[in-house]
Amino acid sequence: MTSPRTSATTRTDRPATRAQRERADELFDRLSSLLRDAADPGADTAALLRRADRAFDALHRHLCNGGALPSLWVNARR
Repeated sequence: MTSPRTSATTRTDRPATRAQRERADELFDRLSSLLRDAADPGADTAALLRRADRAFDALHRHLCNGGALPSLWVNARR
């Protein structure tokens, strides 16, 4: 049985660099912002959700390629 991944490592078990952590936060922040904006009654919800879907895909690719977790996720695990 493998141990759970720690927040400070990537899939290769190397510590995540500052740039990797910042990239994860940028991707997460973009997705979160789009989803918050979609809740605005005057928003073009369909367009925002299409953009959010692309933002999710970017975050998903980042994580699947061994990228660092967003800091909010890391802090939630503590």
